[in-house]
Amino acid sequence: MPWTHEGSRSAGTVHLGGDVEEMAAAEQDVAAGRMPERPFVLIGQQYLADATRSAGDIHPLYAYAHVPAGFTGDATEAITARIEQYAPGFRDRILATYVRSTTELSRHNDNYVGGDIVTGANDPWQLVFRPRLALDPYATGVPGVYLCSAATPPGAGAHGMCGYNAAQHALARLQGPPSKIDRRRITAAGQRLAPPWPLRRGL
Repeated sequence: MPWTHEGSRSAGTVHLGGDVEEMAAAEQDVAAGRMPERPFVLIGQQYLADATRSAGDIHPLYAYAHVPAGFTGDATEAITARIEQYAPGFRDRILATYVRSTTELSRHNDNYVGGDIVTGANDPWQLVFRPRLALDPYATGVPGVYLCSAATPPGAGAHGMCGYNAAQHALARLQGPPSKIDRRRITAAGQRLAPPWPLRRGL
């Protein structure tokens, strides 16, 4: 990716929002049901951590924008223009695209009501007690089965942390009751699970 910001070239996730005023204006448009001209865009560069996703110099890029709930339009051009703003020449490198609308997202996953990948409210209460009030929000009640989606703490805005936290809980259960847990072994196992690349970069 031809990012002008050098650190973004090695980031697993890049957030494109502009300055505070620009982000606020875009989010106000979304809340009012309008598609912003310059939406807040998130980009996943997973190929940086998993080279098998690439074919030589061809790399997949995952991107989405904040759009109004139930948005039925196509945000591809707005997303492309936003990325081009911070990575000049990006548009000329596109070989193919695959697009899913908010409607298609909700059909694909019943939890994405109206295309909402945050899977519900992301208010302060839900950041701590999602998806329900529980001592272990990652436990499903089925031994060995854990929930690690955006519906669990700390929510969808902290990429990778829901899964990381669920893995920590699973490791703790595998090691036995809390009184018998060797914290050093769990910490070491957790560090092996932690991604080796920067999780977030904001522009």
